[in-house]
Amino acid sequence: MAVMSAEVQALFKEVKDVVFTTARADGQPNSCIVAMKAVVDDETVYLSDQFFKKTLENVQANPKVAIVFWKGTEAYELYGTARYVNEGDEFTSQKEWVDAAFEKMGLPIKAKGGCYVHIDEVFSSAPGPQAGVKLA
Repeated sequence: MAVMSAEVQALFKEVKDVVFTTARADGQPNSCIVAMKAVVDDETVYLSDQFFKKTLENVQANPKVAIVFWKGTEAYELYGTARYVNEGDEFTSQKEWVDAAFEKMGLPIKAKGGCYVHIDEVFSSAPGPQAGVKLA
């Protein structure tokens, strides 16, 4: 278990998109871009599923994931364990804000599910001597 610092959480919330990387059971990686995301608490983030195909298959076969995000020279990698949800109260609460955001944009897109990612490790990806340093 790792706790995301206030700085990590703030940047996660600020950036428009994050890169979500999963891997098949045989290790073949896949990355996708996710814009509908949220910090749940200091150990958990949520990534909404509108278009996951390979991503969902990978999470079901291998829940270990990575999330990368940056702005300017501030950059982080989150390694974690994903849990996919597409029903129940946990999903309903996330689906409401995602669907409303797409409606506000005039897009007919609906959330199909999403991944709660429990953060196991946090790394700096900023250029310079701190690149690759484990923060939590």
